[in-house]
Amino acid sequence: MAGGRAGADSGRRALEVLFAFTEQRPMASVRELADTVGIPVPTAHRYVALLRDMALVEEDTRGRYRLTMRVAALSRAARQGTSLAEVADPFLRALADEVSETVLLIRLAQGLPVCVHGAESNRPYRLSFEVGQNLPPLRGASARVLLGGLSHAERERYVDRALASGAVPPLNGREEFLQGIDIADERGWDVSHEEIDEGIWAVSAAIRDDDRTVATLSLSCPEFRLDDARRKAYTDRAVATAERISEALRGDAAAGTEA
Repeated sequence: MAGGRAGADSGRRALEVLFAFTEQRPMASVRELADTVGIPVPTAHRYVALLRDMALVEEDTRGRYRLTMRVAALSRAARQGTSLAEVADPFLRALADEVSETVLLIRLAQGLPVCVHGAESNRPYRLSFEVGQNLPPLRGASARVLLGGLSHAERERYVDRALASGAVPPLNGREEFLQGIDIADERGWDVSHEEIDEGIWAVSAAIRDDDRTVATLSLSCPEFRLDDARRKAYTDRAVATAERISEALRGDAAAGTEA
């Protein structure tokens, strides 16, 4: 029993050494690690040797250590294990409460933009949504922003497959739709006006993980409630909220629901 407890303590200390690496200190000497964890330098040497044998840390030419890409793979696995909807939910609700309009989380699934989560407006007249609801593949700001996460060749194949399947074509034709994807990808957001539903305006902003667009935040509302100033304000708020969700996906300490 005592041996098992000693082994657990040793494992805990090794993890403490591993966790001593941070964004603010991506590299450290054995002495720095020992001081941070509060252990003797010879003990820190043993734990660092163990972590190195497991390919979790590597030494540079100056005797300092850094984490390996094996640890980065663990980070990616942790993010994959956390639902995007779970991460985005407080941000969506905060924005919906602030602007009193419906805010949706949309992803590409089996070749179609799909609503995977959202927060409804508290107004009597509001847009409603259903989780799992498909959106037109070639209409709307969210489609263009999502397709911006694909290569140019993948975008063209997507559009051609959608047209071949009988999807409602883009409002202004194939080439202009592809150009619209380029613009949406470059700025990270796009707007649409009555592309999907009559009288509805929407702004969609890219949510990115490791610089890859994985979803969009879409703020939609009836056109009659808008003027130019409110359109700009809604666009700014949607882009800012999507950026904070992206930060939360990366685990940035600064991420939060505050403006």
